[in-house]
Amino acid sequence: MQRQILSFFKAPALAAGAIVLLACSASAQTTVTLPDTSQTTVLTAVVNEQARVTFPSGVTFTVSDITGSTIASPAAVTISNIVLATATKQLKVSVQADAAAFTAPGGSTTWSAGDVTWSAATWTSASGSAGTLSNSAYNAVATCAADAASCSTTGLVFTLGAKPTVQRSGNHQLTVRWKVEAIGS
Repeated sequence: MQRQILSFFKAPALAAGAIVLLACSASAQTTVTLPDTSQTTVLTAVVNEQARVTFPSGVTFTVSDITGSTIASPAAVTISNIVLATATKQLKVSVQADAAAFTAPGGSTTWSAGDVTWSAATWTSASGSAGTLSNSAYNAVATCAADAASCSTTGLVFTLGAKPTVQRSGNHQLTVRWKVEAIGS
């Protein structure tokens, strides 16, 4: 009875021994005289280019007159913990519409993406850019200063142009996509 039990455990014991041998083969071995402090190990932290970003979850245009432009409340954008490959690289912040036009209630006439513009906001550690929204290209909103640890604004103002052909009330919606990229060298 004892012999059967031992042969039952023989294969797992061999496999476990092989795993132990494989795990040890990745390290360097040497014989040293004690005490010894000559052995070293290099620790490497691999850090990718990165940043922590905060964008507005929504921007609302309260349209009271379709024949005039509507200015939204200022939006905040914050980029912090910026880590780039060199001190001369910069972060560029851009925006693009996901569609050519807002989605209107009942499929009625609505604003196009190009009816949305923004002014060159005042930024901390960045230069703001004025622009017009597009669904075919990302357009710059700001470029953070080289070697900046963070950049931000609380004054990004979007404007919705006049559209006298709009005839339906309700929520006209358009999703935009933000792009943060490292530029320069």
